[in-house]
Amino acid sequence: MKSIIVTESEQPEIYATVERERPAIHRAVSKMAKQMRDLSDVSQKQAIAELTATWILAVYPENLELALSLSDAMREQISISRKARGLAHGTGGQAQPGNTNAVGH
Repeated sequence: MKSIIVTESEQPEIYATVERERPAIHRAVSKMAKQMRDLSDVSQKQAIAELTATWILAVYPENLELALSLSDAMREQISISRKARGLAHGTGGQAQPGNTNAVGH
């Protein structure tokens, strides 16, 4: 599959838009992260999965099958990563107090 990442010289208008909107982007992300702080570890994961699915659909609007496949693959990879960290730290993959892997912590 061809990469969808473009360089600034290929798409200067995209880079200009992001640079112009960067402060608003950071405010929006910060606001979303704050809203997720009160959610459990599992609920944070679900919220991020739903946001990721929305993003993938925006990138691939004509290919629902690809969007779903990418979303599932990302969720699976997150699960694998969390389990590996949990086993390595003796937590069995469960969130622990002071866990810095949770959103907004």
